[in-house]
Amino acid sequence: MIGSEWLKLIEKEIGKKIKILLKLEDLLSKALLEQFLDEIKIPKKIVSSFEELYTSLKKDHTFQIIMMEIYENEKTLNSVIEEIKNITSHVKIFLILDYFEEKDLGKYFEVGVDEIILKPFTLNEFKARLFKILKEHYLDIKLQKFIVEDPLTEVYNRRYFEEIIKEEVYKAIRQKLPLSILMIDLDKFKWYNDNFGHQAGDKVLKDFSKILLKSVRNKVDKVFRYGGDEFVVILPYTNWQKAFNIGKRIIQNWEKEGLELISLSIGVAQLIEKETLEKTVSFLINRSDLAMYKAKKGFQNKCIVDEESIKQFSNEVYQDED
Repeated sequence: MIGSEWLKLIEKEIGKKIKILLKLEDLLSKALLEQFLDEIKIPKKIVSSFEELYTSLKKDHTFQIIMMEIYENEKTLNSVIEEIKNITSHVKIFLILDYFEEKDLGKYFEVGVDEIILKPFTLNEFKARLFKILKEHYLDIKLQKFIVEDPLTEVYNRRYFEEIIKEEVYKAIRQKLPLSILMIDLDKFKWYNDNFGHQAGDKVLKDFSKILLKSVRNKVDKVFRYGGDEFVVILPYTNWQKAFNIGKRIIQNWEKEGLELISLSIGVAQLIEKETLEKTVSFLINRSDLAMYKAKKGFQNKCIVDEESIKQFSNEVYQDED
């Protein structure tokens, strides 16, 4: 696959243009690479010092590749790599070294460098190495999506939920802020799937996932496919009253779809701290699950709040922002 196709694939996958940050001191290298990147239409920024590089990364987290020349010793490079990774862990590091000064290249890869090119180099060699690192970046993105994303619905998967719920609960406890979750079941989905076929069932799951994403806060709340026809939503900074309103909004948006054969049962629970983090997480999930099963009893499109949440937090002042 030629380089331009990899470029299009990556930009489609991440939904934005590839951007490169360059720290260059050699004037010839600077002129050559600047012209080449302009020709293949990759946006770039050139800095002259590590301090400027760090500042640029802190202001703009959308750089995918850092290219830099290194003339300092190995200790300096280690600290530079560490600082870059502390600011942004996903970035690829492309090192430009002088052929006559460097012998042991393995030490650079050991500290986190992703690609190396030795001066003097040809433009064709540079192009090959650039697109190699772009290909690796693309495959990293695909792997990360495979690890955390449900392939059918394109929301997060259960494996990622079990990882991230601990982080969110710990953060809420530490910051003394509320957190709630919604446990959601698509009632009669199995019957619908058996009678209308798997393709129709898959479409329902995809459509419902889109409604969930539309009904919650972008980049704040997190939506997961918890099981076959079960979903869960983590709502940081949200008490049970606000979470209940979000649950009602989800039901209203689903009813607009007009698919009356499948209804929703939603259980709401707010975080209550227990003796350990594990017990706190388990208690939260179990309560939302029980509330969801209460919602399933004889009702259609029902949202029910866990009794412990109401009992624990009923006296708190609540401002309805919905």
